[in-house]
Amino acid sequence: MMRISRLIGGYLIAALMASSAHAAVIDVCFDPRVNNWFDSKVQFFSGIAAIYPGGTILPSNEPIDCGAIAAPRIGKLFLNGGFVNRFPLSGPTDNAAVQFYFRMGRQAFSAAGVVQTVDEGQSYYMAITGSVNGAAQVGGQVTITNLDPTALVFQVEYPQ
Repeated sequence: MMRISRLIGGYLIAALMASSAHAAVIDVCFDPRVNNWFDSKVQFFSGIAAIYPGGTILPSNEPIDCGAIAAPRIGKLFLNGGFVNRFPLSGPTDNAAVQFYFRMGRQAFSAAGVVQTVDEGQSYYMAITGSVNGAAQVGGQVTITNLDPTALVFQVEYPQ
């Protein structure tokens, strides 16, 4: 009986800890016409995108014009990566292996993974690899949901 009560107590503590974590949501808009660089073979790239409060950018079946967003930016996304969709071992939705660094004021976090070619409203995941000043839970994951067909405008949900 003692063993069962410890087991139940352990589950309760784990459940309480999980419920104390909450998710944050941000929107990202990357304008490929500015703030980006590609190598001469267009295999590797780096860039900067604007970060907005979650819910600022509404999903669209048409490409979203980042220059038309009037809301104030709350941060920047720094990114670098390389296209993997040309390799025989890549999956049908694998597009680019990337490192993202989300900076919002004095907080920041990084995530790494493979950008997936999915329809607007569809999601994929990346691993949180680092955090500054408690921005995100290291070891957790971000959920990235495309907001338009370009995959350059997306919403990011992450545990804090």
